[in-house]
Amino acid sequence: MANTSTYKGIYAMHKYWGKKPFNEISKFIEQYSSPEETVMDCFCGSGVTLIEAVKAGRKAVGVDLNPIAIKLANVSMTAVDIDMINATFKSIKKKLQKTINSLYEMEYNGQPTMVTHTIWKNGEPIEVWYCTDRDKKKIRVGNESDIKMCNEPAIEPKWYPESIMYENSRINVGKEQKVSDLFTPRALVGLSLICDEIKHIEDEKLRAVFELTLSGTLSQASNLVFVIRRRKKNEGEPSKAEVGSWVIGYWVPEEHFEINVWNCFENRFKRILKGEQEIYDLFSEKTDDYMNAHLNLINGSATAIPIEDNSIDYVFIDPPHANRILYMEQSLMWNSWLELDSNICWDDEIIVTEAKDRKEKDTDNYNALLGGAFAEISRVLKPGKYFSLAFNCLDDDTWIDTLNLFVTHGFEIRDIVPLEYSATSVIQDNRKNALKTDFVLTFQNTENKELSKVVFKNDEIELEEDIQEILDINPEYEVYNVMNALFKKTIPEGYIYKVSKIVKMCAELMK
Repeated sequence: MANTSTYKGIYAMHKYWGKKPFNEISKFIEQYSSPEETVMDCFCGSGVTLIEAVKAGRKAVGVDLNPIAIKLANVSMTAVDIDMINATFKSIKKKLQKTINSLYEMEYNGQPTMVTHTIWKNGEPIEVWYCTDRDKKKIRVGNESDIKMCNEPAIEPKWYPESIMYENSRINVGKEQKVSDLFTPRALVGLSLICDEIKHIEDEKLRAVFELTLSGTLSQASNLVFVIRRRKKNEGEPSKAEVGSWVIGYWVPEEHFEINVWNCFENRFKRILKGEQEIYDLFSEKTDDYMNAHLNLINGSATAIPIEDNSIDYVFIDPPHANRILYMEQSLMWNSWLELDSNICWDDEIIVTEAKDRKEKDTDNYNALLGGAFAEISRVLKPGKYFSLAFNCLDDDTWIDTLNLFVTHGFEIRDIVPLEYSATSVIQDNRKNALKTDFVLTFQNTENKELSKVVFKNDEIELEEDIQEILDINPEYEVYNVMNALFKKTIPEGYIYKVSKIVKMCAELMK
């Protein structure tokens, strides 16, 4: 079982879904490739595989359809002078902090105060956190002045995105909903001022750093931040509120925070700065020529990779698992603020989605496009070389379809390793009997297109015996542990039990 590390530095700069443990990915890279060989991730996301490949002295090819993913991966491997970053932030702060804070300044009990947080419920400010020059945090009940300052800010906004989101009840997007609807009018003013200032940064590398600072700020500056209410220690005591975060989707909680935009931006900058320091330490000694020769980032589809046949030595991917995470729809907030959404090729996304205007994005389309991606991997991966896939799914048909896509394209399984999540996942926790690991399945490119397909085995007596044998040795195992053990045994033998039957049988045997 692979162990994981807490994400920090580079990997804590910006949220992105499905990040895998970088320390474990580096082990796969070292096991299946050699220095100066080329590693590819054609679903590169935030760039974890690419960063670890370049750190290990490999060349890296990263492909992703999502523009914010390519921008994040690029920034994560581009060394920028830390003094210049600090100086740019100080300049932005000097120009904007006072102006943005003025949106949150008001007199209360005869004293000037600064609002840091407002808790909204049903359009009413039920709790306001504020401070004065002399006092730290205080709390009061909201009033009409809070409503007016939020909804009728005294400063006109600059440009902000009004991109229409895809209607999708699963991620709480309504008909004709805009990205701008996720923010209060006051927050839109503050964010638009910061966005406009960033556009005027002349140095391209510096501008990219602050673009990610802005996009990383968006979630905490939005209406998506839920309120944590701890249980009362003693009956009658008020339940104290704590700041949550953006979880997933675009659900605006009944009770949600509105946080001072400047504070959100400055706090995100501090996290970005730590990451930039690590990037500088890792990559500053590598010349532009070296990085150009060792890193190729492509904003495009995994089904049409513009590189030569037999040019890749190892592939590690973590593709979308059917409809588990809607990467592009959930990235629209970021892409729209950075004006990256106008050229997105939505039709090329390998996903299953319930969005009403994306009805073609069903299981058949997903399998066809994923098959196209596997065909491209087969084309560019050298014969005899290896291909690893991180996979997590509870659907029987998705398991068998995915395994047989490998077979169709001449990939023969060589290893299966359970891989723990990098961090606790809300999706993971809320799905009954969810797999609490990913499986990393590693295949070899045999070029043999006549491999036997993987099939379902429906022998319930043998399944019960296999599960009981596992539990006799490991009585503390949970359902996902049993699945790990079963798949490691059966897939190399050409069959799997249905996940639904494994779950049902485990429920009976674990009573």
